[in-house]
Amino acid sequence: IVREDGPFDVARTVDVAMQVADALEHASQRSVAHRDIKPSNIVITPTGRARIVDMGLARLHQMAGDRDLTISGMTLGTFDYISPEQARDPRAADVRSDLYSLGCTMFFMLAGRAPFAEGTMVQKLLQHQQEPPPAIDGLRPDVPRRFAAIVGRLMEKDPADRFQRPAELVAELAAFAEAEGIRLA
Repeated sequence: IVREDGPFDVARTVDVAMQVADALEHASQRSVAHRDIKPSNIVITPTGRARIVDMGLARLHQMAGDRDLTISGMTLGTFDYISPEQARDPRAADVRSDLYSLGCTMFFMLAGRAPFAEGTMVQKLLQHQQEPPPAIDGLRPDVPRRFAAIVGRLMEKDPADRFQRPAELVAELAAFAEAEGIRLA
């Protein structure tokens, strides 16, 4: 949709992000991490509902040790949207990794490109690990500072500095939407 119609406005980004975060909360309550949140894994139905698809990299946290299908030393995920910790060790990915990827996806919704869109696979992985993402309100002056801060917090390098649960993100987005007069679906 973004490639065909252009970047979303703030209201549509908030709406889609809240729906995705609700789905991530649902999965997280069942100890499931998606591990591949990206624009192409979010489908918007004709009625405007956002759905997460492709659970191919999802990991049930109870599945540990020998039963874990993740191969040590193998990077799983999409390099434009992968969290720093998941790039280092896919088994370390949890819901906070999904939230990082959602932050990168929200950046894409607003900017029409990933936060670290240039470079080779290795360069992108290093940028996710070491460089601050561009400020979305620097690229889109119409993005309110409070919303830019939400997107920035999602893309913090340290998982402890991000929202810890998708429900926290939903609450923050709902409060932002109310303050800005954004009507949600």
